[in-house]
Amino acid sequence: MASLLKVDKLDPQSGTSLEIGTSGDTVTVPTGAGLTVTDEVKTNKVSPATGTAFALGDSGDTFTVPSGATLDISASTLTPPATMPASSGINFTALNATNLGSGTVPTARLGTGTASSSTVLYGDQTYKAEPAGGITGADSWNLTTSFTGSGGGTGNSINANLTQNSHSQVGVPLGSGMTESSGVFTFPSTGYWFIMYEVFSNLVTSGSPTDNAVGMAIQATVNDSTYVTISYGSGIINTNSMTGTCQTSHTIFNLVDVTDVANVKCRFVVEPANASTTIYGTADGFTHMTFIRLGDT
Repeated sequence: MASLLKVDKLDPQSGTSLEIGTSGDTVTVPTGAGLTVTDEVKTNKVSPATGTAFALGDSGDTFTVPSGATLDISASTLTPPATMPASSGINFTALNATNLGSGTVPTARLGTGTASSSTVLYGDQTYKAEPAGGITGADSWNLTTSFTGSGGGTGNSINANLTQNSHSQVGVPLGSGMTESSGVFTFPSTGYWFIMYEVFSNLVTSGSPTDNAVGMAIQATVNDSTYVTISYGSGIINTNSMTGTCQTSHTIFNLVDVTDVANVKCRFVVEPANASTTIYGTADGFTHMTFIRLGDT
């Protein structure tokens, strides 16, 4: 029949299958005509009739990929619209952040913890308190009254006449400052503390006494009970062929990791070998101790 066939419906002659054309034939739906399938269409490939583009549906249509099915576009390029529609529950993986041309990523998506003006985002993707810049604690204390040490190298803990340096040009303490009781110093906060200890001593001589050494030590405890020496030094008062008062000063220092202010403490010891040696103390800071907090523990 080489003519025009007009029908409202085609049904198979028998069974439930209907074939249109023969292998190699082309079935054409002309421009302006529409092919409506109200049930299921199964095909291995959909290609444009001409050119390289074709449209699926019309504006306002919705295409649904049902649960359990997969839309595979791994071998092709999907070009999204300039503005993605608002949606929720979408998970993007392997998203190239360099392609984010504008907009703001919520801080809560960048890491865990509390994002605020006082926290910073660390490399482990956690928000933590911003570290304080520079030195946050410093203090200086003086031995205000001189005393004569016992001879024979017996250690004397400096446990009296200690006062915080209050000189108007010094400007300490920085922060809360140290506290002292019977020569034992308590730190105001945890952290790494630098401790410097300087002893100024003099010895009145009429010639060349043999016992003219002065030892000194910084001692610390981590349990508020047992003290160990963490820094030791000594010096010699040069009295050879000299008479009168001979003076010298010696300095030692060390670091203390203060992890617990209730238990980590320090004290200072001086060991003059000559019983006539005077450990010199004035409000001007001849024999003194300096404490500087360098950073967090």
